[in-house]
Amino acid sequence: MKLRNVVTGTLALTLLFFAGCSGEGDGGKGAGAGAGDPLAVANQFMDLYYHKANIKEAAALAIPEMAEKILAAPGAPAGDASKEKDAGQEISYTLKEKSQEGVHSYALYTIVIPRKDAEPIYKTAALFVDQAKAGEAWKITLFDEKTQSTPHEETTRR
Repeated sequence: MKLRNVVTGTLALTLLFFAGCSGEGDGGKGAGAGAGDPLAVANQFMDLYYHKANIKEAAALAIPEMAEKILAAPGAPAGDASKEKDAGQEISYTLKEKSQEGVHSYALYTIVIPRKDAEPIYKTAALFVDQAKAGEAWKITLFDEKTQSTPHEETTRR
């Protein structure tokens, strides 16, 4: 009877220990910025940049060089996002393509920005999400956004 309690207690403590260690290396933010899955990081970036119009937090998911470019972008579309959100319209984005090989990952999104008194704006956004070394946080290493003339233009890697 005592052995069973010891084994059960040891198992419970081990699981608790591993659950507590899962957020290690991300500054105590749990499963947030850069942790785990590169697609989750790409989705988090898209949500921050387009839905929440929070360029600063979106840039925090990128390597320093890319973060500078994101923050310095003139007329960032995230500004459009906040205007359209105020008008009761929400930007939508869809994952069109993804790939991952080792510490390198790629995601391609199509974006529709509705406008109150005009045709919607159609865009594509390509994100490269990489790890400097296996086991480190995933970071945006490239963010490339292009405006499309129609919603049906082919959107594949070149």
